[in-house]
Amino acid sequence: MEYSLDIGAWNAVFAVPCALVDQHIKLAGKEQLQVILWFLRHAGESFSPDQLADALGISTDSALDALDYWVDRGLLAERAGALFPVPQNAGQPDKRQEPKVPREVSPTPAVEKAVSPLPPKKRLAKPNVAYLAARVKESEEIRSLLQEAEATLGILSPAMTGVLLASCDDYGLPVEVVAMLLHYAKEIGKTGTAYIDSVARDWAESGIFTLEAAEGKLQELSEKRLAWGKVSAAAGLPKRSPSKKEEEAAYRWVCEWKLIPDLISAAYERCVDNTGKFSAAYMNRILESWHKKGIKNLEQLAQEEQKKQEEKTKPASYDIDEVERLSFFDLPEEL
Repeated sequence: MEYSLDIGAWNAVFAVPCALVDQHIKLAGKEQLQVILWFLRHAGESFSPDQLADALGISTDSALDALDYWVDRGLLAERAGALFPVPQNAGQPDKRQEPKVPREVSPTPAVEKAVSPLPPKKRLAKPNVAYLAARVKESEEIRSLLQEAEATLGILSPAMTGVLLASCDDYGLPVEVVAMLLHYAKEIGKTGTAYIDSVARDWAESGIFTLEAAEGKLQELSEKRLAWGKVSAAAGLPKRSPSKKEEEAAYRWVCEWKLIPDLISAAYERCVDNTGKFSAAYMNRILESWHKKGIKNLEQLAQEEQKKQEEKTKPASYDIDEVERLSFFDLPEEL
């Protein structure tokens, strides 16, 4: 006899880490929650960022940003280009996050900006209602920033509000610099809390505290985006957001080394022939070699490769004097 337990619709269930609810439900945004739930539901299955985005009706950049958010939070781990759920200890605090200590509202209107040292990396603190109300009441700049943020991004989530306050109060960025960051994020379609928090922190650590410095940084970011676009086109890659290392490599090839698309395409073909996939690190070794040799176009590349081939097929030359000196007939006398 066989037995089974039929619990109706609950037969089709999947596990959700307690930490997701206990520690992150108030901080995560809508898209971040959608992504982690979809990911857990399809655990063990292979999918691309585009498939994930299509399934949820969001942009690919938003899907990637949400996955990065959960990697930063410790619920997902990335190994060898794949994502894995991280086992969670039920009832145990997340060691990656700060203890939940209520913010105290200063009785004075002035709020000191802590520029250095910065708080622990990847902190997304949710301000309590009293603190938020006090900051909005005492600071015209904060009110202006939140209004600008709503006009740019729409209704702000608690997590986004926390990021904006942290950008000013904890990271020390001026309101006008944060506003520039928001407009850039909107322009490129990456308006998730994890991305904005990451860029704000990077700017603070890089000393981007003026409009002039912010404009220079945005110019650099735009050039990196354009460089990656050229590399993607030359290599025929599917549309996706690059990793930081891929973006830096593309900027180096296009903007610093001034390599033409034909050379990048040739390097990509050699990369795929040897590794079976796109690898920025492998391509960088190829392109760096060509750059050091002064190769600027395919004609020079062909000449260099022909030269190398001729050297391989060239008969070995021998030094007669050296051969005679090492002749095996000249054996030492036996003792």
